[in-house]
Amino acid sequence: KNIMSLSRMLTEIMSIEDLYAANAEYRDHSKSLNIRQSSSAIVSTISSSTLIWMILRSPQRLTTTRHRILFGMAVGDIIFSLSAANYNAMIPSDVDYISWNAQGNQATCSMLGLLTVLGAPMSLFYSCSLNIYFLAMVKYNKTDRYIRTKMEPFLHG
Repeated sequence: KNIMSLSRMLTEIMSIEDLYAANAEYRDHSKSLNIRQSSSAIVSTISSSTLIWMILRSPQRLTTTRHRILFGMAVGDIIFSLSAANYNAMIPSDVDYISWNAQGNQATCSMLGLLTVLGAPMSLFYSCSLNIYFLAMVKYNKTDRYIRTKMEPFLHG
């Protein structure tokens, strides 16, 4: 059934009512999925903001490698979570027939893409950097000075 409606959409011009009818099932699924995604992204943003607040209020602040890596990871998570926490409002309104709550335009869609492309790899790479940091500390018994001078520039790169 879905393949037939897809081929119909590709081969003939459909009215907006037909587009809504053909995508009603997906649109309902999109709504529930997006509400869960946006809600968890808001919780993630609050959690990462709390982590940044705790790092900046600690006596060491950003003087330790671990705090700098955690800070970068939290910033990346906030950027990525902001791209997911918009309840689809930044998606162009032209695709409202398939995406629930689409209210944006091309500029908001581009901004959403930029936040996603910046935030996701940033938080992933900082997570890898944190793993490498702890590997050097625990398994290879590297000193803080060695990690700070020899390894840390590559952990932020």
